[in-house]
Amino acid sequence: ATGPAMTTDEIRVCLCQEQALEQKRSEADTQAALLDERQQELNSLDAEIKRQAAALPSSDQVGQQVLQDLIRQQMALRNMIQLQIRPSYNTLVSDLRQRVEAYNAQCTARPRYALDAQQAAANLVCPVP
Repeated sequence: ATGPAMTTDEIRVCLCQEQALEQKRSEADTQAALLDERQQELNSLDAEIKRQAAALPSSDQVGQQVLQDLIRQQMALRNMIQLQIRPSYNTLVSDLRQRVEAYNAQCTARPRYALDAQQAAANLVCPVP
């Protein structure tokens, strides 16, 4: 870190940015877990469809209907992943990346005095993002 030391107010702003970054990281982690869970569900459906299709005689009307229902479920899940979950996750990650870059540019390039950091952290109240 080089340049003049950060002021107490600048440190306070950075501390609030750190809190906001943690919140965004948590949201991104939650969305990543949801995406992974749905992808695993889709993989299981894919495998079940292949298994049933391979063993199902064409004369089994009920079995064919069950298979068609599974295929509709598969398509709906694939669409949800591609049209909702993945774009939402990508947006969150992009936003997080931009916030980290802004934080790094604003908060990591200059030194902080310990006393100023303690004063900034005391009774810290951050705006709701």
